[in-house]
Amino acid sequence: MKTEVVTPGSGNKPISSGIETESFVFVSGQGGLCPETGKIVGGDLESQTVQTLENIRSILAEAGLSLDDVVKVNVYLSDRKLYGEFNGIYERFFRRPYPSRTTVYCDLNYDLLVEIDAIAVKRIGVRT
Repeated sequence: MKTEVVTPGSGNKPISSGIETESFVFVSGQGGLCPETGKIVGGDLESQTVQTLENIRSILAEAGLSLDDVVKVNVYLSDRKLYGEFNGIYERFFRRPYPSRTTVYCDLNYDLLVEIDAIAVKRIGVRT
């Protein structure tokens, strides 16, 4: 059984912000878009990464989870040169043991600099 996690800014696109199952929450790719306006928060990597991770945090919170429950992330960066700067921002949001991670360099929708999707695991006693 799966349940859609709905958050502000989901819009009418054929995409769920997240899907909650018995054991996991799968968060769709998030970028540095303001949930209320749908607009990019800034032209720099820090602004976009912070907003992206806050969007993920918000989706997880709707399912009763936090970033501490994330076990896997896929990161998409628009430029390989952003890797070092991204890591510095990323480590402010996650603690050891860090989630398993893959980083890919590619063109992103809306001229975003970063997009991240995540998988979080529910722990015993966490709301289902």
